[in-house]
This record gives sequence, C-alpha cells and structure tokens, in this order.
Amino acid sequence: MRSWRDALMGHSIVSPILFSSEGAVSRGEIIVDSLYIDRWLTRRKVGSYAVIACDASLSRELVALIFAAAAVGATLFPIADGLPPAARAQLERAAGVTLTLTNSTLREILAEESLTPAPPPPLIVRRILSHAAFAVATSGSTGTPRVISIPWSAAHMSAINGASVIPFRIGDVWLASLSCAHIGGLMIVVRALVLGGAVRVATAPRLWRDLDGVTHASLVATQLARLMEDPASPPPSLRAVMLGGGPSSAALRDAAVARIGALYSTYGLTETSSQVATTKLQHGDPDTLVGAPLPDVKVVIDARNNEIVLDGPMLADAEFIDGRRVRLPRPLYTRDVGWIDDARRLHVTGRLDGMFISGGKNIHPEEIERALSAISSVRAVCVVAVADEKWGARPVAFIAVADHAYMTKSQLNSAARAALAPHLIPDAYFLMPEDEAARAKPSRAALAARLAAGEQFTSL
Repeated sequence: MRSWRDALMGHSIVSPILFSSEGAVSRGEIIVDSLYIDRWLTRRKVGSYAVIACDASLSRELVALIFAAAAVGATLFPIADGLPPAARAQLERAAGVTLTLTNSTLREILAEESLTPAPPPPLIVRRILSHAAFAVATSGSTGTPRVISIPWSAAHMSAINGASVIPFRIGDVWLASLSCAHIGGLMIVVRALVLGGAVRVATAPRLWRDLDGVTHASLVATQLARLMEDPASPPPSLRAVMLGGGPSSAALRDAAVARIGALYSTYGLTETSSQVATTKLQHGDPDTLVGAPLPDVKVVIDARNNEIVLDGPMLADAEFIDGRRVRLPRPLYTRDVGWIDDARRLHVTGRLDGMFISGGKNIHPEEIERALSAISSVRAVCVVAVADEKWGARPVAFIAVADHAYMTKSQLNSAARAALAPHLIPDAYFLMPEDEAARAKPSRAALAARLAAGEQFTSL
C-alpha cells in the first residue's frame, strides 16, 4: 500500500487541497493535522479494525482524519448530518462503531496535540495499512440503507482509473457539493488526496456563477436541470461535469452538451467505490448510455435477466451487519438491468428491485422517468407502483418542477403518450414533496411507503 509520502506528499505540500469559507488549506497543513490525530488515536490504542464515526460535512478536520484513520488501520464512517437519532443509532449498531469524533471534538484534539510539536514532514514514514477502510451507507432510495465496507485500496484504484477518463491534477478544483456520507461525495475527496487536485466546500449549485473558478463538478440530473434554467453562460474554468445518480433524459443531456461541452455520463454504486463506467457524451447519445468500463473493470450481462454483473479492484469487500463484517461475494450482481453496445459501452435501462408487473407486463420506473424528465421545466421525476385491483399494480409519478413553472396532467400525459407504450403512462401525477425534491436522489421506497400509509399529495 502507498505510504503517506507517496499518497499525499507525492504532490507539492504547499499546493492547496481544500477551499472553504475559512480560506485555503495546503497539503502540508493536512499532513501535520493528520499526525496530531494519528498520535492521539495511537495513545488511546485505536487501531486495526476499529470503526470511527465522524461528521460527513467536508472540513479540514475530516480530510486530516481520513489519513489519520488509515494510518492506524481503522475504518472511517462519515454519517450524514441531521439524521434522526434512531436512524443514526441504527447505522452505528450495524457498523459496530467503537469511537465517535465530531468536528468539534477533532478541533479540541488538534488544539491539545499541537502543544507538542509533530515530526517534520520529511520524517513521516507512516503507511496506510492494508485493512484501512471506509464504511459508507447506501442511499436507501430503494429500501433500508446498508453499510458497506470499502477498502482504502479500492477507493484508491477507483480514483486512479477514473482519472484515465477525467484527469484531475494540481491546479484543478472539484466542487464538493455532495455529502461525504455518500460514496459520490467521499470519492471527490479521495480523488483530491490521490491525484493532486483540490476540493471546494459548497452547497448544491443553483446558478452557473456558483461554479466560478471550478474545473470539475459532480451533479445529478436534478441539479443539472436547475443550472440549465440559468440563462447565463457556464464559467470558462469548467472543464468537466460528471453526471450520475440515476436516469437523465436525452433532452437534458443534449442541451447540456451544447452549453458545457465536456459532459460525462457515469455509472457506479456504493459497492463499486462510486465509478466503474464513464463516457464523454456526444449530441444524440441515447439516454440509457452510462459509459465505457474503466480500466480493470469487468462487465458482464447475465443472459437470464439482463442483470449487470461487475468485477474489479474497486469493489467493496464486506457489508456491516450487527457490528460484523460479512464478506461480499464476487463478482457483484448489481440488480441493475442493462446491455452492452457494439462499441463496448454500457447502457442501464432499469433496476430489478424497482421493476413491477402490471397486467402481465414488466414496468421499469426508470423508463417512465427518462421520458417525463425530457419535458421542459421538469427537474426530477420519481415513479412508484401502487396496488390496483384490475392490473395488480400501476405507475404513478411524482414531479418536481422548475421555480414558477406550471405543469398540468394533460401536458404530462401528452408527453408520455408521445414517448411511451400505453401501459407505461402513469395513472396519476403528484407534485414532489419538498423534502424529497431537496434530495439529490428522491427515495422511491419512501414515497411508496407514504402513499401506502394514506398520505395525501398535491395532484397535477
């Protein structure tokens, strides 16, 4: 495994690694902070296979803790801010958390440890231990979140292989608007640590000017749709936008390609350290295209049900269940459905977990979502199944619309009829509730449960 000198000091220690409202933080400053936290952990015998819970909000303290935890061989578990206490406790029990370090606690540790000088950077010989890892909770968009163990080596390989398609170097700045509680946000920080670029702490961008000075950004379709409503031009600094997190319409992609140029579709899961396929999109590419497999990634389509099967060095090694690491089998059966085209590029058409049967016909919600997302002023769509006496189940759609936009059922039905088979046209359309619209990825499971419980939503 790479040493700290290889992984962090292989890049200039004076180069910035983090930009926030408090200013720039250099790699050298992170090195020193990491040593202080490492020393504190070592004195308390926090070492191999310990699970450390921490705040997921990106900060100087979190970046330093990432390397300090790796140096002692621990597993770091960033947990989303604002979780209900019961939900947080459930995640901590699943992972077997042995220590919790909030940002405020880390600041206290750094203040205490800095009273005794750390060794100068040239003397650092600590290594990232082979069993160092991250614990990451899945989004739970299709059910109860799971806690996945991702070895440091897997995250490292994901960063290296991803850079073969989207380079990220010293001088580059990646907008960090995704929470580090999720693999997409965490991997932005890992790429900066491994590849040499910097990250900027930010909320989700709403206007193009929010990306001034940024060279790279990771967005989901909802965020990109909001930006495309801004008549201003994208900043000239922006060189790569990675689009992932679920289905996106061909209309949105084509419009973004015309304005941004370097728009990349990407595909991955928590269990794959975020990214296994990526492609620079061209005008006219189909909305199912997610990309060519990255180096060292093996993709197979199961002939029985068209399930996507993956293998490679970036795969997670285990799932945490009741405090135990339960090894995950390889290869990974993703539960996603897709195909590979003649150019060896991967397409994703739906998910086995989301598919339901209506009148004997299979319905993949993602197909409906892509069609409705192509409508102007529609930011996000989430389709769920509801019980139906005649057909067994029928689709209904939750729609998030642009600010001040007006949408009617007749407009939605007209667009659906133009793009979908009759059995795919939703029976009803509801306005997406604000809590789900604010998420990067609406939860199909949560919306279905709320409907089943009798909650009333605004009809369109």
